[in-house]
Amino acid sequence: MTLLYSELIHPTAVIDTEAVIAPDVQIGPYAIIDGPVQIGPGCVIEAHACLSGPLVMGRNNFIGHGAVLGKGPQHRGYRGEPTAVQIGASNVFREFVTVHRGTVQGSGLTTVGDRNMFMVGCHVGHDVRIGNGCTVVNNALLGGHVILEDDCILSGHTAVQQKVRIGRLAMLGGTGGTSKDVPPFILQQGYNCVTGLNIIGIRRAGFSAQSIDALRQVFRILYREGRPLPAALEQIEADFGHVAEVIEFVTFIRMSRTGINPARSLDRQHFDIH
Repeated sequence: MTLLYSELIHPTAVIDTEAVIAPDVQIGPYAIIDGPVQIGPGCVIEAHACLSGPLVMGRNNFIGHGAVLGKGPQHRGYRGEPTAVQIGASNVFREFVTVHRGTVQGSGLTTVGDRNMFMVGCHVGHDVRIGNGCTVVNNALLGGHVILEDDCILSGHTAVQQKVRIGRLAMLGGTGGTSKDVPPFILQQGYNCVTGLNIIGIRRAGFSAQSIDALRQVFRILYREGRPLPAALEQIEADFGHVAEVIEFVTFIRMSRTGINPARSLDRQHFDIH
């Protein structure tokens, strides 16, 4: 599609009178903007995308062909209440991504921060909270109430069960799934299998050699020595409580409602965390 600056909105687009759209937004053929939708400057909305309000979107977001943002939640208790989606800036939603509004049973709001990438066919369920800089690869699925903290990665065809929290710079490997929280900096593969640290991710994030070494020792204490979880956390705090990343790691686990997975090899041999 090629549009002149004076023709940024394609004549076949359907735009509700309640919509508030910045002057430089590009909207492609047959796109639908339905209800109270606010779209910030610099956004691009490709053909056949559908945005439904209440939805607020910041600047410089890209909405790919056929993406659907702001439809009602897939929840049996939903009765058409005016829940919402709120999206920050500079996100990419590729083809056929779906992002659903919150529920009155939850927060009522699905939120997406800044600089996230959602590749083809991803689903973001109701009441999900997503931080900044996350990468959600093709056909990954996020159940309701999931929390993604900053810079985490969900690889292709992964599934995150509802109410699960994924920590900062954690990674869920391709075709994997989790029914429990994934602490910061952890690599999880297969189903509920902790296999190591996300070393590549934390190096790219600029962690010091000292912090990386501390996290390696933390991983050994927690996942390899067979200690009960409370004792392992106490030992970690005693040995490495001066390291900021370790404090973040321990705090995440102490706040977990669903618990965390043990370390397991992909052939299902594992060390249990009691």
